[in-house]
Amino acid sequence: MVALLRLAQILSLAAALCFAAAVPAGATASLTCAADDHNLSFDLLGNIGSGDGGAIQLIDGEIKLKSLRGKFNAREFKVTPEHISGKWSFGNELRIGISPESVDEVSVFLAIIAMRAKSGDSNLGRYRGEYVLKVQGPKGESVLRGRLKDCSAG
Repeated sequence: MVALLRLAQILSLAAALCFAAAVPAGATASLTCAADDHNLSFDLLGNIGSGDGGAIQLIDGEIKLKSLRGKFNAREFKVTPEHISGKWSFGNELRIGISPESVDEVSVFLAIIAMRAKSGDSNLGRYRGEYVLKVQGPKGESVLRGRLKDCSAG
């Protein structure tokens, strides 16, 4: 009986390896995006697929909201893969929407809107653009805007 189970495991593993070899691999690149100004700082790490409509996956990140006098105090929001609420990679465009869990009755929605910058290095794609952060708290809503510090795939 143990020998049959072992044989079944070996055959299952062999079948999985054959199936994986038959499926073409899609190229992916590491994606990092960051900003740091008087409104906030954020660092995001993920992967992006190649080509139009390439999949975007966030792995880890953090949004540090800075204090806005009379509106809200500084807060930190942890970003995990399930917090992506929208993503778009088409041609030279990169758009990502992130909605992390609320912290102390304050919620945020971060939109990254970027275009690929012209570059001589074909292995590294740099994006230039802006972010829009909507902050909803007990004292109302605020919309904060700024420029991306760095956003690159490679």
